[in-house]
Amino acid sequence: MMKSALLLLGESPSSIAASAYARRLAKSKAAHLTGLAGIDLAFIEAPMPGTIGGAAYHAQMETGLKAEAAKTSQRLEETFRRDCVADGLAPTSLSFAGDPFERVTALSAACDLVIAGHDVSFRGMKSELNSQVLAQLLYATPRPVLVCPDALRPEGDVMVAYDGSLPAMRALQLFALCGGWANRHVHVVSVDPQVEMAERLTRDAAAYLRRHGYDVALDPIASSEAPSAVIQAYAARSEIEMLVMGAYGHRGLKEFLFGSTTQNIIGEPKSCIFIYH
Repeated sequence: MMKSALLLLGESPSSIAASAYARRLAKSKAAHLTGLAGIDLAFIEAPMPGTIGGAAYHAQMETGLKAEAAKTSQRLEETFRRDCVADGLAPTSLSFAGDPFERVTALSAACDLVIAGHDVSFRGMKSELNSQVLAQLLYATPRPVLVCPDALRPEGDVMVAYDGSLPAMRALQLFALCGGWANRHVHVVSVDPQVEMAERLTRDAAAYLRRHGYDVALDPIASSEAPSAVIQAYAARSEIEMLVMGAYGHRGLKEFLFGSTTQNIIGEPKSCIFIYH
C-alpha cells in the first residue's frame, strides 16, 4: 500500500498536471507527499567555448541563471504548499542546488512512488524536451515513476501492457502492491505476432492481479505491428486513464528508454504512465 510519494515540481503543463494528480492520489490514500524543486548546477555552470571576453560574459550569465532558477524554485515550493493546504494535505517541500539525479535518487529511497511531468526540468527553463532527469530516473531509480501528460484524463480504467519480460513483471507487481488504483477496472493487453503467446501472457498477468483483488479484463492482440503503436491506439480508443508498463519489446530496456518507443509513448504521453524497469 502506498504511504508516500515524491513529486518533482515544475511549471510546464505536464508538471502542473503531475502536481494535481499527486495531490489527488495522496489525499485518497492518506499518503504523505513531498514536493521537490531545485537547480541543476552542473548544467548552469557548464563551460562555454572560449571567446574574447567570454569568461566575464559567462560569469555574468551564470549569476543571472542561478538567481532566476532560485526564484523559480522558491515560487514552485510556495505554490505547492499553498495547493496542498487547499486540498487538506500537510506536505513536505524541499529544494536543492546540485545534481538533480543524485538528489531525486536519494529521496526516492524513502518513498513508494516518484511522480513527474514528462518534460520536467531543473535547468531554469519551463520544460525540457526529452527530459534528461526523467530518462535517468526511468533507467535507474529504485522506485516506480508515474509520468504525467500535459492534460489529465478523467478517472477511469487502467491498462497494463504486459510482455512477460522482467521489467514488465516488476512494474505489474509494484502497481498491484501500491494499491492506488485498486478500485479501477484493469485491461491487461499483450501484443505478439502469435495469438497463443498473447493469450498466455494476458492470462499470467490477469491471474496475478486477481489475486490482489483487481477487476481484470483480458485483451490479447495478435499483431506484427510495433507494440508502441498498438498500445497507443488501444489506450486512445479505450480512454485509458493510466498505462502500466515495463520495458515493452524484445530489445530490452535501453531500446525502450532511448529509442523510438520513448518518443512515441513517454515523450508525448496521452495518459499517465506507471513505469518501472
